[in-house]
Amino acid sequence: TADVVLALHACDTATDDALAQAVRSGAKLILSVPCCHHHLNAAIRPEGPAAILRPLLRHGILKQRTADIVTDAFRALALRILGYRTDVIEFISPEHTARNLMIRAIAGSPVGEAAFVTEWRELRQFWNVEPYLERALGGTLTRWVQV
Repeated sequence: TADVVLALHACDTATDDALAQAVRSGAKLILSVPCCHHHLNAAIRPEGPAAILRPLLRHGILKQRTADIVTDAFRALALRILGYRTDVIEFISPEHTARNLMIRAIAGSPVGEAAFVTEWRELRQFWNVEPYLERALGGTLTRWVQV
């Protein structure tokens, strides 16, 4: 068990593994500073509902930044579904590092709130992706967000 889990600049899906371990261990506070986000960057396509974003997704750097934001939105939303009050904040000035977002999650919120579950399903459907965190959390999350 862990009361506090801190994950700094864990690359790609290592952040998701750290978040999953934090949830499994019943952490009361999670502070995560994600690094690179390759998993969804490779999966996001301008198809289906996301076709409207083709102008964003045709340029490598814009697609990468979009994937970063989408990945961290899924992470924050998963933690909300699992009973954490979650914020995504800028924790250090961008002049020091471009990777300056922190996901801060504090246990104690209701688990499985319908509005957050709906948001997860809609976001997943819009992007037509399976976030790695969904697999990493397994039944802990999928029991709420089965698609």
